[in-house]
Amino acid sequence: MHRRSLRPYLVALGLLWVAPAVLVLALHLLLPDHNASGQCTGLGFGCTPPPSDMVILLGYLAALPLLVLGLVACLVIAVVQARRGGGEQPDGHAPTQRSGAGSESS
Repeated sequence: MHRRSLRPYLVALGLLWVAPAVLVLALHLLLPDHNASGQCTGLGFGCTPPPSDMVILLGYLAALPLLVLGLVACLVIAVVQARRGGGEQPDGHAPTQRSGAGSESS
């Protein structure tokens, strides 16, 4: 059996899932939890969320597209790896080609 590398999966999921999650967490902790202009905080009625809460809101909105994009990236990686390694056998020899089904000549 041909062993496939996990590195492409880790890179793709690291860029699409881990990096955004770490970025949202870091920005939530680093950005102020109040509006600098003195404007009221919240949603609606002329109020705006503070920057730290806005980052969480944007993270929620980005979560589903990033989840789907990560799954699509894993599917593409799997297809590419299957096509590259699909014709190889474990001993490194290419498979022998067979003639059509049941059409052996005498």
